[in-house]
Amino acid sequence: MSVIGWRQWAVDGAGRLRPAWTPWSPFPAGLLLWRPDGLTKAFCLRGARDDLGGQMSQSPLTPHPRMPGEDCVCGLYAWLSAHELAAAATPRWTSRPIVVGAARLGGRIVVSERGYRAQLGYPVAVVDPNGVVSTAYPVARYRTWDALVAEWDQPVK
Repeated sequence: MSVIGWRQWAVDGAGRLRPAWTPWSPFPAGLLLWRPDGLTKAFCLRGARDDLGGQMSQSPLTPHPRMPGEDCVCGLYAWLSAHELAAAATPRWTSRPIVVGAARLGGRIVVSERGYRAQLGYPVAVVDPNGVVSTAYPVARYRTWDALVAEWDQPVK
């Protein structure tokens, strides 16, 4: 099963998509990157910390087969609909450009009242009128929100 989820991404200096709501500094460099060359896999960080307030362990992280779990907060997050994303606050922790768009989510998916947490995902479309997203991402690019929504919004089933 796959679904379309709606996201905000922060765009780093190389034009790569990163989570708009998660500061990057405490995590390994590639962990939160939405991959331009294939599926992005979510990781559960619960076992990667020495303790609740500890630093990230140096052991390699691997995707957990039963992730995201109902009792955890791991997974690739996305809103259920374009309407939910449009109503969301704009991230203020970063000075990086923010783009919005749609991502195809798959693998194990946890559905909540307003969003998804998924095991796998890849961006499929972005509003990028200023061309800040790297051309390495094979995504549909739109100049306006209305054009993106007209093509990608689907009723949630």
